[in-house]
Amino acid sequence: MNEIIGHAPEEVWQEILKWMPIPTVDLVLEWGNEGVIVVRRKIEPYKGKWALPGLRMLKGENFDDTIKRIAEKELGLQVNPNKKRLLGVYVGKFITAQQRQDVSTGFSLPVSTNQEIILNQNHFSGLKITKSTPPNTGTMYQHYLRCYQKLQA
Repeated sequence: MNEIIGHAPEEVWQEILKWMPIPTVDLVLEWGNEGVIVVRRKIEPYKGKWALPGLRMLKGENFDDTIKRIAEKELGLQVNPNKKRLLGVYVGKFITAQQRQDVSTGFSLPVSTNQEIILNQNHFSGLKITKSTPPNTGTMYQHYLRCYQKLQA
């Protein structure tokens, strides 16, 4: 992995949001035969809605690095990114002061159920494992769950 720069200072971040789309990665994590992991967001965008674990890609990362970081930082899980399957790309446009726009890449991958899920309490207020899309799921996450269900059919 290349050196990761990390997060921009807040004033720089606000300018980036104003002028640039943000590359993000969202994950459909398969929890054995029980279903996939969905989380209830505490933060914008999609605050209060069901979502998939995801974060923006940091400079210096590749997709595998980002996938491993999301699983670990958001859920305390170890994953094997070599088992990822591309679900597609989604452009999310949000009503914010900066008219935020994310370019999300979605992947699915299996997770070993021998691990304990440790929810990032700063980002999420709840978690469920489900085989269907819960009501009040964010639009972008509905898209990826539909893509995943098509792969399973």
